[in-house]
Amino acid sequence: MHVLTTDVLIVGGGTGGTAAALQAARQGAQTILVSEFSWLGGMLTSAGVTAPDGNELAAFQTGIWGEFLRELERRQPEGLNHGWVSFFTYDSRVGAQIFADWVKELPTLQWIAGYVPLEVSRETDRITGVSFSDFTVQAKIIIDGTELGDLLELAAIPHRWGWELQSTWHEPSAPIAPTPL
Repeated sequence: MHVLTTDVLIVGGGTGGTAAALQAARQGAQTILVSEFSWLGGMLTSAGVTAPDGNELAAFQTGIWGEFLRELERRQPEGLNHGWVSFFTYDSRVGAQIFADWVKELPTLQWIAGYVPLEVSRETDRITGVSFSDFTVQAKIIIDGTELGDLLELAAIPHRWGWELQSTWHEPSAPIAPTPL
């Protein structure tokens, strides 16, 4: 099996995984991003959630999110104010293209689409490599950017996912008791 070596491996091309890959590569780290699908951005692109919440707060318009908003404005000259559920909406294809273009611009970032993780290598409490159907990636830093913590599951690392109960952080909208999910 072909083995790739890199500084940073991110598995999962959703919004978080893509943002992590962009930042690592922008900081000069040799970075590989492996995604299951041929588009990046997750909920902000492929899932069609193009009317995000929280955009009215100026503090949230910094960093990659702010850069994404400004690029949307540039690429969608007819404007972004076309919805009633959010302060802005956009064409999901435009969002996906922004992420793809940013990835292409970075010589330290390699994007490999169409693969899911099948197995992980561990050294004590650390994942050191991830195997896919056609290749393995070994990295100094591995980030699980999958939706449900696929690498943690493959490594048999105890974890849980989901929303914490109301008693944990006192969020009024959190569930009071465990749900079937």
